[in-house]
Amino acid sequence: MTRAITVPPLWCPIDLEVRPGADRVQARSHAWLEQHGLDERSLRRAAATDTGFLACSWAPTATDRGVQLLSDWLVWALLFDDHYCDSGPDANRPDTFNPLAARMMARALYPESPPTGDPAFDAFASALADLITRIHDQAAPELAHLCSLSHYQWAVGAMCGVSDRAARSLRSVEDHLLIRPPDGGSLLSVHLIEVAEGTMLPARDRVRPEVRALTQAAGILLTVPTDLASYAHEHVQGSLESNLVHILGTERSLPAQTATHQACDLLETVMDFFITMTRQLREDTGTDLHRYTGHLTHMVRGTYEWQRFLPRYSTVLDTPEHPDGAGVTRPATPLHAVSRVACRTPAPPPAPIAWWWELLE
Repeated sequence: MTRAITVPPLWCPIDLEVRPGADRVQARSHAWLEQHGLDERSLRRAAATDTGFLACSWAPTATDRGVQLLSDWLVWALLFDDHYCDSGPDANRPDTFNPLAARMMARALYPESPPTGDPAFDAFASALADLITRIHDQAAPELAHLCSLSHYQWAVGAMCGVSDRAARSLRSVEDHLLIRPPDGGSLLSVHLIEVAEGTMLPARDRVRPEVRALTQAAGILLTVPTDLASYAHEHVQGSLESNLVHILGTERSLPAQTATHQACDLLETVMDFFITMTRQLREDTGTDLHRYTGHLTHMVRGTYEWQRFLPRYSTVLDTPEHPDGAGVTRPATPLHAVSRVACRTPAPPPAPIAWWWELLE
């Protein structure tokens, strides 16, 4: 892929840990998708998601069953996004997408719901119902219910993207920091890591302002960096309306490369808070919160590594050479480097997240 931007090194001073067996986990996820009858296009695209590696880096000490559940949900979510949110007849029609998303996410609360007769929808719904059943088998009821409810936050983020595309509108940078993490399933991802690792943060800790701020920062660091890695992919796809580089460039009348550097400045601001608050919480924390902060750091570092070698970001899909991701492989050259040293001048924190810094000691 001819990249429209050059992504500079991204600062992430976190050690990478990867559970062995990522290829095996990926293969099992593909077989699981086949069992639920997903369409051939989605099955071919599954090869370009590399969710086996992502799950193994997010949950490096999970059980076999836990990491497989995480990988299965990740590939399911990415393919649902491809099938309904980024392309297809509903991708720019809120009037059809919103009810469809609501019906799908209802399966997270009511997996017993009967088929609809739509083969594509019913295949995704069957897979989701299976995931929910397995979550309840592996997690405490409170955590399993949080996983079900978090699907609705994800749906709201996806609905915003479809609405933006339909109206040909562009959200602000500040709104993007609030919308992009839900659109990327950030909170749901955190809960599923807890399920995979067999932990659960008590509610008294989960609602603390410091923990909520750290979780929000992790959600931004999970989702917004992929805007840089996926810029060329989304440019070809015609879906830049929810990409920070494009949003910054339009809002501030900047060329794409300058907007890229400003996006990196913003990410370093968020990373600086994330690292500082993680250290602060670990100074006086018990085992539960220490494990939770570990889950967040693994999620952030694993995502930075995953995206820079991701086939779906480095290859133009829907071409004669790669009609649906068929035959794609990890790129030999990473899309960007990861630096353990801060590289840039942190930007002033935007208004929606400025409250975080009041919590630092």
